[in-house]
Amino acid sequence: MTEKTSIREKLSELVNAPYSKDLEKEFSLTIDSFNSIFNKEKEEQVEIDEENKEAIALFEENKQLNASILELIQQFKNNKAAFFDAIKAEEEKNGLLKKEIIGDFKKLIEDEENLGALFGKVKEIREKWNEVGNVPSKIFQKLQAEYSKLNEDFSYNVNIYKALQDNDLKKNYSLKNQVIHQVKELQENDKVKELEKQVRILQNKWDEIGPTYKEHWETLKEDYWTNIQKIYDKIKAYYEGQKEAQIENLAKKKGLIEDLKVEVAKQFEKHQDWDVATKVIIAIQAQWKKIGFVPKEDNDSTWNEFRTISNDFFDRKSEFYKGRNDQYSGNAKLKQDLIEKVDAIKDSKEWRDTAETIKKVQNEWKRIGHAGRVSEQKLWTEFRSKCDAFFESRSKYFEEQDAANEGNLKLKEELVAKIEAFKPLEDVKETLVKLKEFSKEFLAIGNVPFKEKDRIYKAYKTALDNLYDGLKLDKVEKEKVLFEDKIETLKSSLNPSKTIQIEKEKIRKQITELTKEITNYENNLGFFSPSKGSESLFKGVKDKIDGGKANIEKLKRQLKQFSKIEIDDNE
Repeated sequence: MTEKTSIREKLSELVNAPYSKDLEKEFSLTIDSFNSIFNKEKEEQVEIDEENKEAIALFEENKQLNASILELIQQFKNNKAAFFDAIKAEEEKNGLLKKEIIGDFKKLIEDEENLGALFGKVKEIREKWNEVGNVPSKIFQKLQAEYSKLNEDFSYNVNIYKALQDNDLKKNYSLKNQVIHQVKELQENDKVKELEKQVRILQNKWDEIGPTYKEHWETLKEDYWTNIQKIYDKIKAYYEGQKEAQIENLAKKKGLIEDLKVEVAKQFEKHQDWDVATKVIIAIQAQWKKIGFVPKEDNDSTWNEFRTISNDFFDRKSEFYKGRNDQYSGNAKLKQDLIEKVDAIKDSKEWRDTAETIKKVQNEWKRIGHAGRVSEQKLWTEFRSKCDAFFESRSKYFEEQDAANEGNLKLKEELVAKIEAFKPLEDVKETLVKLKEFSKEFLAIGNVPFKEKDRIYKAYKTALDNLYDGLKLDKVEKEKVLFEDKIETLKSSLNPSKTIQIEKEKIRKQITELTKEITNYENNLGFFSPSKGSESLFKGVKDKIDGGKANIEKLKRQLKQFSKIEIDDNE
């Protein structure tokens, strides 16, 4: 069971129980707990993946839980209002009843002449009076004074003493003195609500006591009412003091409203801005709670203004995060597409091309913005696992290949040593045949571990080039032989068709660039005027033109050599 579920159950118990002050305290503590959780939820709002049905369900469940709690809170407030409305209505009803009793009492004293009947009816009136509950505070003293006066009239204007014994007068004298003593003690009580309740009880008790010695009555009555008035003066002073404190509280709360207005008027453009402002506003709300009551007439307007400003801020904050969540959702969709793209090629054995593609996808991933706190880590974990799956497969493949190619490395090292030890034959053609055999043998051996590939090929090429350099071949023939050897190397690559095509494009590009250079040089020659000082410069440019043309011819011959080769390529 979550904390908010417990709060809802507690509120449900409070709503279904009869209202009391104790319930009010429990209710206040319970809604404070709820408000703390509710405000924290607003502060920590997070984006929801629209495709995450579980997250959406949890969000809706929490939203309904909040709504049910707020409904219970309002229902409790309605119960409280109904409780006090009922009390008020009951007090007003009691006030009317006591006015009727006073009217009956007056009529009885004025009209009844039968002493026996008078005593019985007065007793009935007193019982009725005591049975009637509280009346509104504003009319209590007036009603009580009228009732007391009628009791006095009954006691002294009616010839009651004939029926009373001296013992009763003495007893009533003692009882009334006890009430006066209790009234004096009550003055020490600082709990105003308790004071109001007890003084009413003592006043009813005073009025219920019968008559006493006439010679002591005025002194007793003066002593009684003097001390009663002291209590009411104390009650009045308390409420006047409360009013002053409430006015001070009102000024403090209005100050907090102004602080709140200043804070919410600021511009919030990023998460950090909203976070800082939220902490400030929550601190202001905490200060508000610590301030006591304000005058009743200002309570609703002050609270509504404070709440409206706070709600407007949090509504704006929600809109900000909703917009950010929409952007996060778009970024999440783009990143999901990249995950699917990598997933589609992660099992490919085209190691080089696939690796290049995945690296491009990784760069594209970096350019896409954040996908939100909830989705970002999940997407990144999935994306990385797909990429890692390919690179781990590639590493494993090359590790296996390297292990298998260790033997080839040894064979190639032995062949390089044999080439380095070879002495050219007297017949150049026979030497060329032998050198070509070396080339075919080197290429036939197969791959070596990747980290050793460049080293062993460089050793092989250096050894072979040294032998070719030692042969007495003309430039064109030597060039042809060396390029044929290069072609054989290209044919032995993993993707010979692609490798040869790249090499042909490179040669064509060189031809194009050389042609441009030659044209540029030839155009520049048109600016030379015959002079003694320009001959060396003219010759330098002419040499560059001739050299460029020679290179073009060389490159064209290499292109022709490509047209004569056959490629066994399964791709």
